[in-house]
Amino acid sequence: MKPTNEQLTSAEMGKLWAVYMGNSMAICVLTYFQKHCQDPDIMEILKKAKGLSEKIITGITEIFKKDNFPIPIGFDVKKDVNLEAPRLFVDEFYLHYLKYTAKAGLSLYSTAIPMMIRKDVRELILNIDHNTIQFLVALNETLENKGFLTKPPIIPIPKEVSFVEK
Repeated sequence: MKPTNEQLTSAEMGKLWAVYMGNSMAICVLTYFQKHCQDPDIMEILKKAKGLSEKIITGITEIFKKDNFPIPIGFDVKKDVNLEAPRLFVDEFYLHYLKYTAKAGLSLYSTAIPMMIRKDVRELILNIDHNTIQFLVALNETLENKGFLTKPPIIPIPKEVSFVEK
């Protein structure tokens, strides 16, 4: 990343901190899931998710270091996770958990975009947003291939435009 003289705004600091914390937690959860996952296809999507979170942490750390901003003390696999704890969930749960958390992350990233003024921060958030969208597409494909994708109901197409009169 190219050095900049622009200081981080309060919005940039806050969003980067929130994204950092969320993804440090995700790495912990995903490490636990990987320890217990038995399905090779689901393991692949867990690896993609963890790789994405690690890439996000690296990008934010680079910006923070460049600005002499203290690196947050995020969640830590060695300190915060008991990898010897028994299996809690079936593999299918991991996919549904990922869908929920990726959608939550996407919401955070998308709402951050208009507040990211500094170019390097904006590019990082745009990249995170794009990668999360691509991940969700791959996740939906895995859910569908496994027969776990719940589709919204189909309703009849209206024949004409109508208005409620009363």
